[in-house]
Amino acid sequence: MTTYILRSGDTLSQIANYYHISLEQLLEINPQLGNSDEIQPGQSIYVPSLPDIAPSIHAVAVTLSEIIWFEIAKREMAAGVKEIPGPQDNPRIVEYHQSTTLHATDDETPWCSAFVNWCIEQAGLKGTQSASSRSWLAWGQEINQPRLGCIVICKGHVGFYYQEEKGRILLLGGNQSNQVKISPYSKNKILGYRWPLEIPLII
Repeated sequence: MTTYILRSGDTLSQIANYYHISLEQLLEINPQLGNSDEIQPGQSIYVPSLPDIAPSIHAVAVTLSEIIWFEIAKREMAAGVKEIPGPQDNPRIVEYHQSTTLHATDDETPWCSAFVNWCIEQAGLKGTQSASSRSWLAWGQEINQPRLGCIVICKGHVGFYYQEEKGRILLLGGNQSNQVKISPYSKNKILGYRWPLEIPLII
């Protein structure tokens, strides 16, 4: 079993269908739901585990013309994923960690690379499976100029390129002020830009 965080527009029937179980089975493993009409975005439910690098349910609605991993990252940001202060841990961040060989079980272990790995894997691609941000310097193909959704490796951090603003690079990433958000980074901290080998540079 694994956890799934409900998004705006999700229905339990849609989720059950994606995980190849009936609605009744989904409700059986989630007795806390009670009335299925009362589900809320951000709520956690249990779902069957899928094989590694299986596309997320959220990738299903993304068209091929979009940068799937970046769209998934944006949805995580829209869901407001962030660390939980105190002894509790956000299960979504723990889920990100499972995409790396570190397999951390808390939301305090640095998770920027885990977030990038998770988004890449949810899009059906293979990441570095490493919790180290610098592991991305040897991944995919190097590009000289950043483009929307490319992976940007900084000193001590990794995220997805969003845009340039006032001479700084805006990255959408995890573990940015303890959450998934867009934050500015100085250009002199950039170590490289990478793009998946499987995806043509001209889309």
